[in-house]
Amino acid sequence: MKAREIMQRIAAMEVRGGSAIGRAAVQALALAVAEYDGRDHAELRTHLQRTSEELLRLTPVMATVASATRSATVLLEERIRAGAATADIKTAFQVWANEEIRRSEVRLDRLAEYGANVIQAGDTVLTHSLSDSVLRTLRAVARQRKNIKVIATESRPLLEGRRTLEAATEFGFSSQLIPDAAMASRAKDATLALVGADAILPSGAFANKTGTFLLALAADYFAIPLYVAAETTKLDPRTVEGHPPILGDRSPEELTQGWTPPKGGTVWNRFFELTPGELVAAYVTEAGLVSPGGIGAFRRDLIGIVTQMGAHT
Repeated sequence: MKAREIMQRIAAMEVRGGSAIGRAAVQALALAVAEYDGRDHAELRTHLQRTSEELLRLTPVMATVASATRSATVLLEERIRAGAATADIKTAFQVWANEEIRRSEVRLDRLAEYGANVIQAGDTVLTHSLSDSVLRTLRAVARQRKNIKVIATESRPLLEGRRTLEAATEFGFSSQLIPDAAMASRAKDATLALVGADAILPSGAFANKTGTFLLALAADYFAIPLYVAAETTKLDPRTVEGHPPILGDRSPEELTQGWTPPKGGTVWNRFFELTPGELVAAYVTEAGLVSPGGIGAFRRDLIGIVTQMGAHT
């Protein structure tokens, strides 16, 4: 597979979920370096930069992609300073990609176990959209042989909730799909809410599929704890620098589906939104449960990356 093919899959939403997209981005970056057929370091730097820019354009909200592109840039500059030949740089990138993907898998499996400890037998879990972290947590619950129920929203307009429901049913849970508009009225039937995150801000707020904020408000109203399952790599390095999160709009056609709005009417399709940290009971991470106020402690590694980046600009 080529780097361009991976980016096309990301653009077509064939790869979904922040963690999976982050791993795909790492693979695309390593392949971009492998596909470079020259020997000039400056040209290779430009080639990698273009790939990074395209990945960020395709997934502006994804913290995992932002982290991957920055880590790739740091690695390239380190190898160039060391006087490495392009062949050696390609090898270094393949090793880096394999290790990054392995670490992501380990983090996800670890946070899933912590999340499964939170969910008790007899619980009813309300969730929104499609999250690898959530699905792995539910799988871990099944391994612990706890009998629970899952309520999944449709998650329009792309209906990711269907895949969540299919997975929950496969794990052996009694599962139900509901329209997004019913999440408030059904929240009273849940004992906890569990969602993923595409980016976490140092303030404790997080970005996720639009509708998550409504779910959080409903959970808060009915005194249901909201847990956010996410790797600590979801802490967006751009927000550490003070940049606002980039939520981005998607095509209106995802909503209109062939219908033409009347003259003067517009269609707004904001795919991601922010949910305040005050509505989060805890982040479920590979390091355990972390309070929204404590998630900023994981900024240290990101600040290190930012500092290294500054040395090359």
